[in-house]
Amino acid sequence: MRVALAGLFHESNTFNPLLTQYEDYQTTRLLRGEEIPAVMADTDSEVAGFLTGSFESVPVSVAWTWPLGPLTRDCFERVLGDLLDGLRARGPYDGVLLSLHGAMVAEGVPDADAQILAAVREVIGGIPLIATFDLHANLHPRMAALADALIGYRTYPHVDLRARGVEAARLMERTLSGAVRPVCAIAKPPLMPHIMTMLTASGPAAEVLAVADQERAERALLSTSVAFGFAYADLPHLGLATVAVANGSRAAAQEAADAIAAAAWERRPRFWLDLPTPAEAVAQALAAPSGPVVLADIGDNVGGGTPGDGTFLLQELIAQRAREAVLLLADPQAVEACVRAGVGRSLDLPVGGRRDTLHGAPVALTGRVKALTDGVFRNRGPMRDGLVDDQGTTAVLACDIGHLVLTSRRMPSWNLEQLRAVGLEPTRQRILVCKGALAHRAAYQPIATAMIDVDTPGVTPADYRRFTYQHARRPLWRLDEQATWPLPGGAA
Repeated sequence: MRVALAGLFHESNTFNPLLTQYEDYQTTRLLRGEEIPAVMADTDSEVAGFLTGSFESVPVSVAWTWPLGPLTRDCFERVLGDLLDGLRARGPYDGVLLSLHGAMVAEGVPDADAQILAAVREVIGGIPLIATFDLHANLHPRMAALADALIGYRTYPHVDLRARGVEAARLMERTLSGAVRPVCAIAKPPLMPHIMTMLTASGPAAEVLAVADQERAERALLSTSVAFGFAYADLPHLGLATVAVANGSRAAAQEAADAIAAAAWERRPRFWLDLPTPAEAVAQALAAPSGPVVLADIGDNVGGGTPGDGTFLLQELIAQRAREAVLLLADPQAVEACVRAGVGRSLDLPVGGRRDTLHGAPVALTGRVKALTDGVFRNRGPMRDGLVDDQGTTAVLACDIGHLVLTSRRMPSWNLEQLRAVGLEPTRQRILVCKGALAHRAAYQPIATAMIDVDTPGVTPADYRRFTYQHARRPLWRLDEQATWPLPGGAA
């Protein structure tokens, strides 16, 4: 049996006006054919899990880049064209395994992931098509009819990518052998949880996933998943979705998806919380008896599509005279200034606040260039293990508050090797600022004496009610406090 393996992935923030270009994929990860196993076989990725299948794997294409604004129409057509051309060139197949995000948006294409599935289905016909998706997907209901099975991440921070790929491969094996006939169903209650309540180790998200496991066991289902949604996209299908995959019975799958959705809806008051301001959070960090204390800059969450150059926490660290702090900023202009000055030299320069006016103004400071590196590092640990990331030429600037790590490319704070590669040992710092929500916890929580989540401004604020939504379905909790479900007429 021949099974095509492919990935087309993006988390698109529709509130960020900076659109994603084809060049973003070219400079991050754009692989074809045998390049795919060569780069990804020993990594924590869905594709690595696909490659464990007992069938003949036919790697087609993988396109992956960091979250940002929606794809340009040209970019979407090119990356989708790469996938479809590769499928046509390397067929025929007995099945297809596909890695998606579930929250991709392109210019004029609000349901990009559904469009990808539809285009792939048109090329491959009726053979089995199984797709994986991110825990933060905004799943469109019609995706259930386009794929035989949809399998979502079960962890946040996301440390189970390979495991979900393995799950998809095993289900494909059983499908091709004739042992099962997967069918898929989706339920969508009018609910958009607060991102900081999506931690899957405890709390309401863990409880809903436990209900999903219970439904899977009691109904002898093939798979159950929960997509908790991506609030930073103004879409008609915004919000939480539950997925069930049954053996041959779409009615059984729908009943299970509805039951899991009801469990999420019942817990909606617990899918919200309030967080400290930058001033309050920095004061708490300085009052902590020891470090490292981790401050999460949620409003400038690079993993959610922000510029990575927000300065609100930097301003507070300076104002409150912090010491022994480390903060990352994506600022190629500041990097160039440091390169011109050279290692060991001091200079005055503005840092951060380059891309827009939403994440804070540039901050003028004096610093000494401590190190210059190429910005390449290999991830180690539970999340993205083995994958190589490149944040471009990187400068370490020593200043009054501690150290700024200035990068030429945006990079989230997901791995301790990011700092170690530039000569900074994270366990020896007093304060560590991570531009993210929860994903950084996989690396940083084990070394932290305290984790403080901060409701900073930006295009990924903790309180998404700061946005004006024009296209989201309404009523939607918590945009609408009085949202009800089922909606009038029985629609979910």
